[in-house]
Amino acid sequence: MKKLLIILVPFVSCYTELKKPDYDFMKRIKEQAGLAPTLKTQIELKPATYFFGEKKNSEHPTGFFYIKNIGKTIFSPVSIQSNCNCIIVDYPSKEILPNDSMMVMYEVNIKNSSGLISNSIVVIGNCQYGNQTFYLEGTIINK
Repeated sequence: MKKLLIILVPFVSCYTELKKPDYDFMKRIKEQAGLAPTLKTQIELKPATYFFGEKKNSEHPTGFFYIKNIGKTIFSPVSIQSNCNCIIVDYPSKEILPNDSMMVMYEVNIKNSSGLISNSIVVIGNCQYGNQTFYLEGTIINK
């Protein structure tokens, strides 16, 4: 007698909708990666991480960070977006001159969430050392 064992593994994703690949976006990233080193710059994110503490799942933590161009070439952002659709990112659509900075604001939708949350916002552009990532963490309590 043969027995069939079925194992179900729950998978929870931050994404709530299926999106088609954005080929134009991928093309722009490939173009940025292929730039000559003299056309790339260095950036730093301040702060690079943020712990928002304990929040009720009815709250919407908000915050900001700065992208500073510490290189010698203009920084051209291709994209500044979250790793999930639970974070709304807002920033001016502009290039950042050397020694200048730009503020990026964000709002986290934690409704129906609980426990430790760890997300990121990825800054993609003509960075000399690849993409830069801003990390935010906190704990959501059901109340």
